[in-house]
Amino acid sequence: WTDSINQANKRALLAWAKESGIDLVQINGQRRYGGPPPGWVGDPPPAGPEGFMPQDVYENVLIPLCQSVGKLYEFRLMMTFSGLNRGFAYAKYSNR
Repeated sequence: WTDSINQANKRALLAWAKESGIDLVQINGQRRYGGPPPGWVGDPPPAGPEGFMPQDVYENVLIPLCQSVGKLYEFRLMMTFSGLNRGFAYAKYSNR
């Protein structure tokens, strides 16, 4: 299965995570960023947009794109247990 992972994209993702200090956690078939952000007070915001994308796009492209729209509360990229992007993600913003 590792042959099906685009190695250049994987290296770019790892370099971006190290450079930005972003901590990505993979649990139960999804890789998660955020939730709640530092200093958050109160309940979590309502669910946000769902997106579909090519399977060779990862958080180093998707999170900055979503952050250009507004402050992210949480971003979840659905993953196969072998580490491949399943082609969809969920973005939850701090406010609508």
